Amino acid sequence: MISFETEAKLLSILKEDIGSGDITSAITPAAECTAQIKTNEACTLAGIEEIAFLFKSAGLTVHTHKKDGEIAKKGQKILEVHGSNRKILSYERVCLNILGRMCGVATMCAKAKTIAQKETIAVTRKTVPGFQSLDKKAAEIAGCWTHRKNLAEMILLKDNHLKFFSGAGAAAQRAKESGKDYEIEVENESDALEVARHSPHIIMLDNFSPENAKKTIKKLRKEGYGGKIELSGGISFSNLKKYTGLGADIISMGALTKTAKIVDFSMDIMTVKK
Repeated sequence: MISFETEAKLLSILKEDIGSGDITSAITPAAECTAQIKTNEACTLAGIEEIAFLFKSAGLTVHTHKKDGEIAKKGQKILEVHGSNRKILSYERVCLNILGRMCGVATMCAKAKTIAQKETIAVTRKTVPGFQSLDKKAAEIAGCWTHRKNLAEMILLKDNHLKFFSGAGAAAQRAKESGKDYEIEVENESDALEVARHSPHIIMLDNFSPENAKKTIKKLRKEGYGGKIELSGGISFSNLKKYTGLGADIISMGALTKTAKIVDFSMDIMTVKK
């Protein structure tokens, strides 16, 4: 189910594209037609629910051939929409853009999961402004952790926050006193061991080499830290394998959203009833 907030966001995205009205479709002879959306490359699907909502909001009839989370092969039919040609033409590009972006993120996330099968793969807040909730949903569909859907969900003390505290331990203590779930980012083994004494829910080892990460994780567990350990910073598909099997619980990758490419979909008018 799509939330009311997401429905409003999707309609706002549509409004941005249509503006005061689609003047090209307005001069196109009115007819009833059926259009088909297909993928031009293999991908993990996400966003079908969103574009189906948009088409239906225009009074169009939608028939889906694939579901979110499924793998689509090149050339496969994803969805058919039937009704006013003017509405279909006006909604075409926005729907293809939303579908393409969400499938791009989902495909990247699914790829990462095949490499790191033991660890939880997480996305970050390096998302397209205004599209964060949809990027995060796409990641979730592909089986990844959304980490934080927004700043209200969890405390995450990063390097710039820590500059306002006397040290990493003081920051961890302040977060602990808040009574909320919290995570703290550290850049060296010493800080990791210091904050572990305050029992944060998650310790993020940021920009650690695989060797230093493995050594620090071993020390944290030896010292009795029982929370989650996350690896982050500079992790991409070229080095992800090196960060697996080190004992971490989570591997977060900004690349999953930052470098996701829009999957190519096309829509063709199949039948016309004048």
